[in-house]
Amino acid sequence: MSEEGPTPVTTSAPKSSEDTADPIGVGILSFAHGHAEGYVGCLTAMPDVRLGAIADEDETRGRAAAARYGAAYDRDAQTLLARDDIQAVVICSENARHKELTVAAAEAGKHVLCEKPLATTRADALAMIAACAHHGVKLQTAFPVRFHAATVALREAVRAGEVGQPLAISARNPGTFLGGWFGDPALAGGGAVIDHTVHVVDALRWIFDADVTEVYAEISTRIYDILVDDTGLLMMRLSNGLPVSLDTSWSRPANWPTWGGVTIDVIGENGVLSLNAFNDTVEVVETRGPT
Repeated sequence: MSEEGPTPVTTSAPKSSEDTADPIGVGILSFAHGHAEGYVGCLTAMPDVRLGAIADEDETRGRAAAARYGAAYDRDAQTLLARDDIQAVVICSENARHKELTVAAAEAGKHVLCEKPLATTRADALAMIAACAHHGVKLQTAFPVRFHAATVALREAVRAGEVGQPLAISARNPGTFLGGWFGDPALAGGGAVIDHTVHVVDALRWIFDADVTEVYAEISTRIYDILVDDTGLLMMRLSNGLPVSLDTSWSRPANWPTWGGVTIDVIGENGVLSLNAFNDTVEVVETRGPT
């Protein structure tokens, strides 16, 4: 996983008749979230996609980004959404603005990829889903971990029974507090838990075809002088009965080699499957008990 968000992926597949079609025009709504840079890297690596415009209420930030990537700049999101050459948008605003931007994009007939978390309240999330369904556009949240080659390998190893029956899961998604609006509860909607629970939970739901049915969490502010939580430990149970522990804390020091990390250990009756998403590796550690 790139430290700036999604990692660009290119392929050398043979050209088809679709390759000669006009590229899909994509706009970025806000550069408030640092992952916006990663999305631009992905978009510009795709031959059938064109980064058409960037909208950002922070004019200095928005104009600088547009100049870096050769895109048009609009201060107002509605101006970008009115463009005929834009078919889809990526929303990288503060979390609390996801709903208003998604609904506006849906009303303009634009498909939406929204940075996580989808919304800061359940009601907002449902309103976003309803708006996109009503206007016939696609809505997707950015959950890249399930697409990692290592995560795919972990899923296959679990299903092949490489360490026997899974007994429990121990996972971590630590990060670094990024400052700014991430520490503002009105804009972020929460702290480390709302920020860093989603990636592991999404991956586990996909790997095990199971949902979370029970949650117990310890949440507090212990590291930074901020108004949101910076530490979190969640104990969960999946619908298949598996217990899960997950550390979501913003506990990475500023000088750590990477800004965060995603690890998932599947503890089985015959060993452990250990995923490191940032290294894109899965290690199989087999154990044998007394004979």
